[in-house]
Amino acid sequence: MPTSYSIRRRIAAIVVTLLAAVLPILLILPIVFYESQRQLAGEANVTAGVLRRQLENILLRAQDVTQRLTPALQRPCEEVLPLLRQLGALQPYFRSLLLVRDDVVTCSSLYGMSNTPLIAVSSQEHVPKGMHVTPVAGTLLVPDRPAVLVSSGLRDGNGIAAFLDAQYLYDLKLAAARDGVYDVDILLGPHNVPLVEAGERQRGPRVPAPDTQQSSSSMFPVQVRVTPLQAQRDAVRLHVWRGYAAFLLLASFLCGYGAYRLYGWRVSIPGEIRKGMRLRQFHMVYQPVIDMSTGRISGVEALLRWGHPRLGKVRPDLFIAAAEEHHIIDDLTRHMFDLVANDLALLDLPRDSHLAVNVCGAHMASDRFVADVDALLSRVRAYDDVRLVLEVTERHPLPDTPTLRGNMAELRERGVRWALDDFGTGHSSLSYLQTLHVPFLKIDRAFVSSAGTEAVSNVVLDTIIGLARQLGMAMIAEGVETEAQAAYLAGKGVQFSQGFLFARPMPPRELAAWRTEHADRVDLPRPRLTWPPDAVDTSGA
Repeated sequence: MPTSYSIRRRIAAIVVTLLAAVLPILLILPIVFYESQRQLAGEANVTAGVLRRQLENILLRAQDVTQRLTPALQRPCEEVLPLLRQLGALQPYFRSLLLVRDDVVTCSSLYGMSNTPLIAVSSQEHVPKGMHVTPVAGTLLVPDRPAVLVSSGLRDGNGIAAFLDAQYLYDLKLAAARDGVYDVDILLGPHNVPLVEAGERQRGPRVPAPDTQQSSSSMFPVQVRVTPLQAQRDAVRLHVWRGYAAFLLLASFLCGYGAYRLYGWRVSIPGEIRKGMRLRQFHMVYQPVIDMSTGRISGVEALLRWGHPRLGKVRPDLFIAAAEEHHIIDDLTRHMFDLVANDLALLDLPRDSHLAVNVCGAHMASDRFVADVDALLSRVRAYDDVRLVLEVTERHPLPDTPTLRGNMAELRERGVRWALDDFGTGHSSLSYLQTLHVPFLKIDRAFVSSAGTEAVSNVVLDTIIGLARQLGMAMIAEGVETEAQAAYLAGKGVQFSQGFLFARPMPPRELAAWRTEHADRVDLPRPRLTWPPDAVDTSGA
């Protein structure tokens, strides 16, 4: 039966996985919205432009006819009537052509000579000067069908008027609407009067929607507005979503899978570490520590490594921090002590050298710590003059308890030396150095990398070196990678160094071969002396 904790863990893993899988969709939402709006605007703008150009073509025909009739305005109706009827019959779109004098229709292509006020044949009572386009509800002979009055006035009240059948324009409007894809408005005249269908009440122009596209004529008082309907908006967004579907499926799968693995790894890491210890997935590598005055190996630092069967090489800072967080660091340290003890025969360290092993403050403050170290110390003592050095890590503040102080003092009496690891990067302070009586101080690679440069961290490096000298502490520089760094550190009086410049961390057999090849000695760069060296006790280092 699964426990309530395991059930909660599974539920949490599912929730985290689902949230991670949904994340790409949430991130893509603004892109889909922008892309769909861009496509909607582009298509609507094209539609508005095409409709506007078709309307202009119709109005250009009307303009051409009215201009051809302008010279006939002062002639008698019986003389110009044949021309009126010819133009009205042969040209498409026209319902009738009128000659207007003093706002009175004097001649019509439909009913000949007339003396009818313009207002009687249309809703327009006046012919203004210039070219004008006005929608009307109907004409004298066809009062129930809208028309468009196109007038060309020579002066106020006098000009040529042409009635266009509005059905042509309305058919264009329906074609542009594409069976409910768009809401299309054709606005005519200086007051933007909408073109309406027969039987539809005249109304004012609608307020444009945010995605309404507008196309205005530069030749006539005509404007076209095209607004995508909701069905079209939905269709375009669905089309855009489909375009991203393959990417979203892959991204959602990868994010969900990655979150599941990461979360699963985080919640199961204590069990994975215990399983790794049980299946002996952990192993040790050893990095030589070099005496900067002689170039000889003064000792090695033991470093724990984890080769996970699925995840491969797991970074030490990850699994050690996880072990501390889940309170299994003591078990992991004891396992590391066993691994080191089993490697001692292969290591065969030289006389007067040291073996450095990392420990954490929580373990140091436990009642079992001395017994745990004793188990390793008894194995180390079997080798001539090899000193055990415990390096205190600083991930968390050291618990200042009587147990911790007593453990340190007891082990010090048994010959164990202490070193403060990665000084300056964690929780250490001057009080640590003064109260813990640590004879060795390790300088972190973050400061070593700036040795001899103008970086701010180089000032910190010099300060650490000066502090260690004043307290009579021996120094070990970590992460030395260049000869310039080594020369600078040697010139500053740093007694020991380790890093890829000299040797990388190696398994025991490889280290033995390296020692044989180099005869326990490396070539040192010439030091850059920048201070008068002081005598510092480094015995046992």
